[in-house]
Amino acid sequence: MQLLENRVAIITGGTGALGRAVTKNFLTAGAKVAIPWVIEAEVPMLETQLGNRFPSTELFLKKADVADEKQISDFVGEVASQWSKVDILVNLVGGFWGGKSVAQTTMQEWQTMFDLNVRPTFICCRAVVPIMQRGKWGRIVSVTSRTGLLGAGDFAAYAVAKGAIATFTASLAEEVLPDNVLVNAIAPSTIDTEANRKAMPNAKHEKWVKPEDIARTLAFLCSDDCRATAGAIVPVYGKA
Repeated sequence: MQLLENRVAIITGGTGALGRAVTKNFLTAGAKVAIPWVIEAEVPMLETQLGNRFPSTELFLKKADVADEKQISDFVGEVASQWSKVDILVNLVGGFWGGKSVAQTTMQEWQTMFDLNVRPTFICCRAVVPIMQRGKWGRIVSVTSRTGLLGAGDFAAYAVAKGAIATFTASLAEEVLPDNVLVNAIAPSTIDTEANRKAMPNAKHEKWVKPEDIARTLAFLCSDDCRATAGAIVPVYGKA
């Protein structure tokens, strides 16, 4: 039996650099995958990564903004109607910004970090949790960061927003544990993506964590094999 066989997974950010690796891994592991997307240019990039798995009856893509309550409610309803359930939610959508001290950070910049990171995580969790509770099975994994756990000078807005996801994870995990819905988060260091390599050309890229390795960790946390872990923040630092 495959690790995620017969499971229905929603992966936000599933067309992005990390999301493409996660989507491919989940499909290979036997899951049906639904992806809300907004950046049209990323869709053909997913097609390239999936090869003959795109298109597939096991893959559902629809334009929907994860920061919009109505669009996500409709999207989740459509997925549940098509596949009769939602077992897994992986919250990969987020945003990074930094390089200014607290004194230099504007209110708009501060709020933007919460709008890009915390708001989509909350909206998507709120939409899927009732379905998982009715089915008495669910796995939710969100993304915080090492910076979100430790803090970092000149990155306060980003660090606090990611830290909020860690606290939200622990809170939601306690609420839904009696319904066999396990909620966890991962905390990556710098992810080895093309964009990050371009942004930091002189960094030690070989120490960065690979998207494929993060995908494997996510697959375990979303599987039946993960039975006793809830409310955890799992570090995925690679060698960094």
